[in-house]
Amino acid sequence: MKQITNPAKVLGLLAIVLVTAFWGCHKERATNSELNISGKWIVPAAFSKQWTQYEYDFKTDHTFEGTVTSIDSVSKKLIGTASKRVGKYKIQNSILTLYDITDYQNKNNAFGPVSELAAVSNVIAVTANYTMVLNAGGNVLTLTYICGPADDCTAPQGVNYFKQ
Repeated sequence: MKQITNPAKVLGLLAIVLVTAFWGCHKERATNSELNISGKWIVPAAFSKQWTQYEYDFKTDHTFEGTVTSIDSVSKKLIGTASKRVGKYKIQNSILTLYDITDYQNKNNAFGPVSELAAVSNVIAVTANYTMVLNAGGNVLTLTYICGPADDCTAPQGVNYFKQ
């Protein structure tokens, strides 16, 4: 007995196959390795009891500068800088890695002028790893420090940096 194929069924089946094939071929959303975090990111001094502000400036050439400053609670003006950290960064699989780091500190760990920062000699190469989450709006970057095997760490907590 000869079976007659219904053209509507063939076209319907073909449509399902094509939709499935094209659905699997759609371009994936940008991964964290493709994210652009360049620019200034801060934890505002108002979030700190001591009016300390933390700032990272990620540059497009994959270098960064991080500073710890003190802000006057009334005038909102800069009092001084306690430390600065410069180096390079890379992003891979939701991990932000800071490396080739040089640290600078003011005398006695006090806040003072940037001109008085002195390089700290690091005995070992300094590298820091953070899990990284960028919100959908691209204006809040959450960094959580990843403790290394030799680090003395408490439970990691995410810190929100706000795009400036």
